[in-house]
Amino acid sequence: MSPNPIILYLHVPKTGGTTLRKVHIYNNYRTDDRYTAEAYRGKPRLHDGIYYFPDGFYNSEPDLSVPEIVRRALGRKGLRAVTGHFCFGIHRHVTGPSTYITLLRNPVDRIVSLYYHIRRWANPDPGLHDEIISQGVSLDEFVTRFPLRELYNDQTRRISGREPEEGRRARLALNKAKVNLRQHFSVVGVTERFNETLILLRRSFGWTNDLRYYPKHVTRDRPSLDALPPSSVAAIMERNESDLELHRFAMELLDEAIASQDASFGDDLKRFESLNAEYVRTLATGGKSATTLRLNTV
Repeated sequence: MSPNPIILYLHVPKTGGTTLRKVHIYNNYRTDDRYTAEAYRGKPRLHDGIYYFPDGFYNSEPDLSVPEIVRRALGRKGLRAVTGHFCFGIHRHVTGPSTYITLLRNPVDRIVSLYYHIRRWANPDPGLHDEIISQGVSLDEFVTRFPLRELYNDQTRRISGREPEEGRRARLALNKAKVNLRQHFSVVGVTERFNETLILLRRSFGWTNDLRYYPKHVTRDRPSLDALPPSSVAAIMERNESDLELHRFAMELLDEAIASQDASFGDDLKRFESLNAEYVRTLATGGKSATTLRLNTV
């Protein structure tokens, strides 16, 4: 990996990645260059050295069909990071060395979170939100009735850059996703171990900005996994066998990466978790943080 690669943050929807994008990627890669690329669908997407890939939440565009206007933005000099709901492969359009990072999540938890997120928020698809609310669509019905790509091995799809169909093609897509994670991703994190992932990112890329965060877009009114109907869990697992295996593989990669660190990793993690817990408590009560330490040594 080159000393200062362009970071390609492949943000899988509903993996906790909004916090990583809005707090950590922006704070560590923004520049003073206030240039913007041509607007895409009415919005400028390239500013402060970061390109926000213009991809819809429910209708991802395969990397090979990236519009020319997006390719030009990806090829701009001065680019430091790209974030968005894209698929593996956009590095082909980037000028200069680059590397991927991502977060993966247990697919049952991810899809339950997606369902309750859509129920609660009309953005970005008000039609889908209205349909679910007006018809009283249950989680079971959401999983089994709705033809959303996000409900069927979407993590494997995005990481492999291929459609994870059934049978042999499904295994090929899963194997490709595993190869991509090991060969093209400098850090593979998992949502369930977000803080460990943050410390690993900091050490891997020399981040110096404050890592503390207040979780964004957390769906607070959803039930725990233990409280879900068994039929809902079974339906999700049946449709996401590849994602279940890919998530296990991501956990293994994270374990390997942490094992390669020195003994101070655990100390850094404990110190950060203590500071961040204080930060969250303070913000939750409407006060200002009593801790002013910037975590330059974490």
